[in-house]
Amino acid sequence: MKNSIYNLIINDLTNDCYNNCLNYFPDRAVVLDVGIGNGAMMKNYHSLIKSKELKLTGIDINRHYLNHCQCQIEKYGLEKNIEIYCMPVEQFDPIHTEFYDFILFSMSFMLFKDPRSVLERIKGWLKPGGEIIFFQTIYKKKFRLMEFIKPRLKYVTTVDFGIVTYEKDLLATLQAHNLMIVEDRLIKKEWYKGESRMLITTPSPAGRGSAQR
Repeated sequence: MKNSIYNLIINDLTNDCYNNCLNYFPDRAVVLDVGIGNGAMMKNYHSLIKSKELKLTGIDINRHYLNHCQCQIEKYGLEKNIEIYCMPVEQFDPIHTEFYDFILFSMSFMLFKDPRSVLERIKGWLKPGGEIIFFQTIYKKKFRLMEFIKPRLKYVTTVDFGIVTYEKDLLATLQAHNLMIVEDRLIKKEWYKGESRMLITTPSPAGRGSAQR
């Protein structure tokens, strides 16, 4: 039931996210997906993941979603491509010593209590030249109604949408952590005044830190 509600509500956003991101990743890219969810994207993109020989590590804190995600991995024969862990990014340590070409926040960045500390923690997990990608619904102007509604949706839908993400706040956070925007891709405008955007960033030379454990 929870997976059905999840798919119904954010299916379009999930499809837009992985359509853009998986096609952006080069062959044999090693990716950390922060907030992989229930793995519904594998139905449409398992062939692409295999053909590009991508290596994805997915983490999430919802065990129900990850149980479904593991079933999808097995259903589409992605055991060599995807591994998943049930833990928050604040506690996760990379398993592989080579770390990641990309770290993807697939609609998950607005869920953290302290997003700045998360950024400081994960920057050192990137390989040289690696990129952090934020796929996010972003608002340019204050939207009080959405500020009231969004945090409360989880009580009706079981899906935690976090808080409203404003452009100026997100850009200030990126700047504070020396993340340079490589590309700011507008995916589509939403009817409720938001914009689905894909922000591709990379640490500036002065901002690349060592991995925090």
